[in-house]
Amino acid sequence: MGKIVCIALGLGLLFTASASAGDKPDADLAANAALKYWQAFSTMPKLDDKFWSTDVGAMPLDAKTKELVASAAYSLEQLHYGAALPRCAWAISLDEDGIRTLLPECQAARNLTALARLRMRLRFEEGKTAEAVDDAVDALTLGRHASRDGTLIAVLVGVAIEQGVTDTLAADLPRLDAAALKKLAARLEALPPDYTAADAIRIGEERAGLDWFIRQVKATTDKEKLLNVLDEMTFSEGVGSKAKAKAFLEECGGTAEGVVKYAEQTRPLYLAAAQALALPPGEFEKAWDALNKKAAGNPVSHLLFPAVNHVRQAEDRLLTRRALRKAALAILIDGPDAAKTQRDPFGDGPFEYIPFDGGFELRSKFKAQDKQVSLTVGRRKEK
Repeated sequence: MGKIVCIALGLGLLFTASASAGDKPDADLAANAALKYWQAFSTMPKLDDKFWSTDVGAMPLDAKTKELVASAAYSLEQLHYGAALPRCAWAISLDEDGIRTLLPECQAARNLTALARLRMRLRFEEGKTAEAVDDAVDALTLGRHASRDGTLIAVLVGVAIEQGVTDTLAADLPRLDAAALKKLAARLEALPPDYTAADAIRIGEERAGLDWFIRQVKATTDKEKLLNVLDEMTFSEGVGSKAKAKAFLEECGGTAEGVVKYAEQTRPLYLAAAQALALPPGEFEKAWDALNKKAAGNPVSHLLFPAVNHVRQAEDRLLTRRALRKAALAILIDGPDAAKTQRDPFGDGPFEYIPFDGGFELRSKFKAQDKQVSLTVGRRKEK
């Protein structure tokens, strides 16, 4: 009997040790927010392909909208779980697929945050302000996490998500009392960092663009296969024409070695672009112009190097909107006089403050597409 007990105890200890050893890796993997988000994406209600671009702030909060939000309850619960985790790794196939890499998480993140914005509006209408703020913070967190796949596209998706969530939240900010506003301000300051265009240049664009392209060219064994690779990159018109590919190859000297040579000459531009993106606005434009002059005459740089000046403007707009949102909270907490102390990062003084019945508008000197960047807080009361 004693021997049997000893064996049983030994087996029990063995299984316990094995379980303990196996638990830690699984626990580490489970700490990746992307896994929670993918559960959310996979269980979302079927949505129109353009749902992500819908102005959800203007959608009627009718029975159809309530039904849609109710059908997304599980997905929004998984969003909440994912947003609570500090680490998010999407593990997309940049090295393997290069320019062929698909980014399904980007559109899915925009759809999910649009659903969160709808529920936020419903919760504000129902007086569930704390839960509505949770939806806002969760959606903003996913926007930050979505930007971190290493591509410029993801950076722009993160910008778009934050833009939409901020607009939806701002419309109902006056519903919050001072204590709730202060708590929200602290939570916004604690949001996880997002990737910038400078990060994406060095991670996605250089790795998935330049490095992948060089590997593809080096792997070709004859001119026809080389032209096939270049045809995919240059998008020749007409099936089988390869007209652009042939012209591109001629510009590079007619050989794979020539293509690789020009590609390697492009490499320093990526570091230079990342450094330029960290410069103040006036200095960035000068640095960008200098980069374009260096790239002149290099066919590979024209083919691969991204137009980061457009992304830079989107980032400047995002920084302005964050400053506007922070100023709006200060005004709601401390009163209209606080507007005088909230400095416009693209101006030489405070934001322009325009009160109206039901709220106020803040305007920055910064312009995007010839229009002042602004934030409307509250809703204009109908006369």
